[in-house]
Amino acid sequence: MDNRVKDLLDRIRGTAGVAADVAADTARVAGRRAGQMVDVAKLNVQLFDLNGEYNEVLRQLGQVMYDTHRGRAPEGDRVTELLEQADERAERIAELKARIADLRQAESCPHCGAPCGKGDKFCRSCGAKL
Repeated sequence: MDNRVKDLLDRIRGTAGVAADVAADTARVAGRRAGQMVDVAKLNVQLFDLNGEYNEVLRQLGQVMYDTHRGRAPEGDRVTELLEQADERAERIAELKARIADLRQAESCPHCGAPCGKGDKFCRSCGAKL
């Protein structure tokens, strides 16, 4: 076989190998990104449910206040109990929103796959340019 043909085939093999590596890296990054999107969706479902619970506690608190206004005293320390429930749910809502924001801002390094911030210019793990 002619040396030029052999050289050409070697270069084609090399280029095909590089293309395969790039495709594999792209698939890994896409997989990680899809995983992040699934995590955000799960957290959004939890947030939706928690907001519903929070609104129900606020509704009950409003009912107790209205009943008190109408002269029907609440049983026990119902107001304090409801306020504690509202505070706890509001805290959990804030935590979920922070986790969602973190996941949305995270990007994966195309070289090593480590999570990086949206504004990062270089990977924190491997130092590659983003």
